[in-house]
This record gives sequence, structure tokens and C-alpha cells, in this order.
Amino acid sequence: MKIYLMRHGIAREPADADFEVDSQRPLTAKGRDNIIRIARGLKKMDLKPDLILSSPYVRAEQTAAILAKEFDLLKHLILSELLVPEGKVEDIIGTIVVNYMADEILIVGHEPCLSLLASLLAASNFDLAINIRKGGVCCLSADDLRLDPHAVLEWLITPKIILKV
Repeated sequence: MKIYLMRHGIAREPADADFEVDSQRPLTAKGRDNIIRIARGLKKMDLKPDLILSSPYVRAEQTAAILAKEFDLLKHLILSELLVPEGKVEDIIGTIVVNYMADEILIVGHEPCLSLLASLLAASNFDLAINIRKGGVCCLSADDLRLDPHAVLEWLITPKIILKV
């Protein structure tokens, strides 16, 4: 199983008076354009996700919708409250094992949740310092999360590099 962890694109700043609730901050025009280009770059890298799980926060949902369109997965885009910034990674892993086993799964979310998820899967603890930049992607591979909730960190790529693909 391949697990791709992707952080949402560049969003409006929290200090914007228009958005009092963090969950409602949308992508900026630049963030949207970058995610479109990143999605195309990921497709060129031969990613073939079977489904996309996303945080329901607007910026993550918009990022996931762009990816779903590029990968023709609009019917396989699932929003999950577990993927909010303060989501519990053990619950995320449990939910994947019970409900979303696939050959390739693309998870769109936030920091610190994504880094903690990568750290727990790759190192079995939260000591592995990983920073996934906005629009960046981390790839992990696991034999069977049902038997062993551990994975190998295959690669971590910044949006700047993906945009050059």
C-alpha cells in the first residue's frame, strides 16, 4: 500500500478579517494555481491513487477537489473530521485499516497532523521530525497496516520540486 500525505495549498492568512473561523480559510489564487500544477506533476510522477481522504477544512477540501479532478476521483473523495490539524493519528490509522484499505491512498490535510502521522508510521513514535510544506507530498509504503501499523518513508518532496516536473 502506498500512502501519500499532502499538505493543502497556500491559503488566506488567519489574520484576514474576512475569515474569523480557521476552518473556513480558502486557498489563495496562487495556492489554487500551484495545486493545479502540482496535481499535474504528481500525475507525471505516475501516482495512481484509488481514493482521496481529506480534511473538511475549506483549504484542504479545495486542494483535494483539484487533485480528484486531475486523477478522475471525484466519486472517490472522502472528507473526514479525523484529518483536522489536531487530529489523532492513531484514529486516522485505525480508520484507514477498517474503512479505506487501497493500493494507493492520497491524504490531504494539515500540520501538525500530517507530520505526526508520517512520524508514527515511519518511526513508530513522534520523534521523527518531518516538515511537509504547503503543497508538499510525503510518500510512505506499507505491506499491510492491518498486521503492522508501520511504513517505510519512500520520499518527501517540496512543492518547488514538483512544480519543475
